[in-house]
Amino acid sequence: MIPYSRSLTMQSAAAATGDGVVFDVGDLASLVMQVVGTFVGTVTFEATVDQTNWVAIQAVNLNDGSAATTATAPGLYACRVVGLKQVRARISAYTSGSITVAAFASSGGAGEIL
Repeated sequence: MIPYSRSLTMQSAAAATGDGVVFDVGDLASLVMQVVGTFVGTVTFEATVDQTNWVAIQAVNLNDGSAATTATAPGLYACRVVGLKQVRARISAYTSGSITVAAFASSGGAGEIL
């Protein structure tokens, strides 16, 4: 099977709390999210298999190797999505600024990220 990929903007210059755009990852293996902007807020990485109940998932900060379910600063955050149906980058806390989250997912690269 030839690997394939998709990209999506999950949050676009967001200036409030909110779920953002859901990324369908049911046929994908790995996901990288790039959080950008000058902001004071929290992005919570969440996933679902039933499209109703959302659970926080760990993503690895590719700058320092730490794993967390949230991001409070710009950076690249990677996670495996094998077995998941959808992922979102929910802005769970917001004080000021603008938050954008761009995502790239691939069917290849199912190796361990965490």
